[in-house]
Amino acid sequence: MVSKIPSSSYTAFILMEKMLMLGTSLNSIEMIDYARSQGIYTIVTDYLPPEKSRAKLAADEYWMINTSELDLLEKKCREEGVTSVVCGISEFNLEMAMELCRRIGLPNYCTPEAWSFSRDKEKFKTLCKGIGAPVATDYHVSFPPTEEELDAVKFPVVVKPVDLSGNRGISYCYDKEELCEAIDYARSCSKNPKLVVERMLKGREWYSYYAMAEGEIRLIGLNAMISEPGELKNLYSLTTTVTDKVDRFITEINPKIEEVLKAVGCKEGIAWVQVMLDEDDKFYIIEMGYRLPGDLPHLQYPDMFGFDSLKWIVDLHRGIPNKVSDLPPALLHAPENCGCSYSLWTNKEGTLASFEGLDTLLATGDYKFYTLYQEGDHFARHRPVGVLVFTGKDADEICSHIDKINSTLRVFDTEGDDVMIKYTDFPFLREIYTKGQEEAVAAATHSEGNNKQD
Repeated sequence: MVSKIPSSSYTAFILMEKMLMLGTSLNSIEMIDYARSQGIYTIVTDYLPPEKSRAKLAADEYWMINTSELDLLEKKCREEGVTSVVCGISEFNLEMAMELCRRIGLPNYCTPEAWSFSRDKEKFKTLCKGIGAPVATDYHVSFPPTEEELDAVKFPVVVKPVDLSGNRGISYCYDKEELCEAIDYARSCSKNPKLVVERMLKGREWYSYYAMAEGEIRLIGLNAMISEPGELKNLYSLTTTVTDKVDRFITEINPKIEEVLKAVGCKEGIAWVQVMLDEDDKFYIIEMGYRLPGDLPHLQYPDMFGFDSLKWIVDLHRGIPNKVSDLPPALLHAPENCGCSYSLWTNKEGTLASFEGLDTLLATGDYKFYTLYQEGDHFARHRPVGVLVFTGKDADEICSHIDKINSTLRVFDTEGDDVMIKYTDFPFLREIYTKGQEEAVAAATHSEGNNKQD
C-alpha cells in the first residue's frame, strides 16, 4: 500500500520548484528549457533509456518509471517534493498528468470532463448538434452493420475511430463494401468500439487556435491545412497562416466555435478546432483538441503575435495563473506576416536512415526542426517523420523557404529512397495570400466607414 502525504500539507514539504515531465514527446525539451530558464529543477520519467527519450538528456534528473505507473509516481513525487507535472504533445501522457495532478493536488489546465470531448469525436459531435453548431450528417452503424443501416447511408462517407488523432484509422468510402471494410479497419486501430460514420465533406480545411484565461476564449490564429496536389487530401504538408477567408471565418463560424468551447468547459490553456468549408459553401466543425497540436503552429506565434504557448501552459501548471489581460489581441484579419509548419510526410513504409541536408538548413537560423524519429526507427507510409517551422514577411518569403527545403532536404530510408512528400503548389499559396490581404483591407475600410457614420 502506498503511503500518502495529505494534499493539504503537501506544500509544507516543498523546498524548491521541481517540475516532472512525463515522457519525451514533441515540445517536451522546449518546455524543459523554459522551466530551467526560470530556475526550476526538471525531471523526466518513462521506462526508456536516455538515448531513446531525449528529454532526459535535457533535464536535471530522470527516473526510470513508466508514465502509466501512477501509484509509484505519486509516491515518488511526494517523496521528492515535485511541484508541477507536465507533458509534451502526447494524449496518453496528458491523461496521466491530469490524474497525477489530481492525486497530489497540483494545478492542471485540462479537466477530465473537458478532455473527454477531445478524446470522443461522437460525444463532441453530439454537443455541437445540441447547441446548433454545424457538423456533417452522421449515420448510426452497428458491428456488424445491418442491411437497413447500410441502406440509410448516403455515400461518400468518412469512417473514423472516435478516439484517435493524426489520421489514424480513417477511411473514405464510396459504397457498402468499402464501408464494411472501413468499419473493420477502424475497430482494429482503436480499443474503443465506437465509430463515426459521416458525410464526406469536400473542400478546404483550417483549424483555429485559441488561448484561454479565466474562462475568456480568444482566437489567436487561423491555420490553413494544405496538401500537395495529387496526394491524399488529409496529408497536410503545410499548416500555415497563409490563407484567405479569415474575415468570413471570424464572422460566420467562430462565434459558434467559441460557444462550443465554453460548453465543453475550456477555461484555461490552449485549444484548437478543425473546420472545413464544404462544396455547399458552408463551414462545418470537424473535431477539437484541448491540447497543443502536433504540427506545431504555436511555435510560429511568438514571432508573429508575441504569444508563447509553451510558457503559457508551464506557468499554469506551476500555479501561476494566466489573466485575461495576458491574452494577446484577438485575430481580426489575415496577418501580413506569415507562419508555416512543413510536415515531412512519407510516401512509403521503411526504416529511417538519415535527414540529409538538415544541418545545412538549420545552420541558416531560419528554421526549427522537431522530430521523435531517430536513425534506425521504423516509419509507416503516410506518417509525418518531422516538422520544420519557420516564418516569413509574406507569401513570397514562405514559398522561398519551402523551395529551399525541397532542394536541400532528403529523408532517406535504408533502401536509399527519398521518402519525403514535397509541397510544390506555390501559385496557390500566393493566390490565397493576396486574397487574404485584399479581404483584410476591404474589411478595415468598411469598418472605418461605419465608424465615421457613427
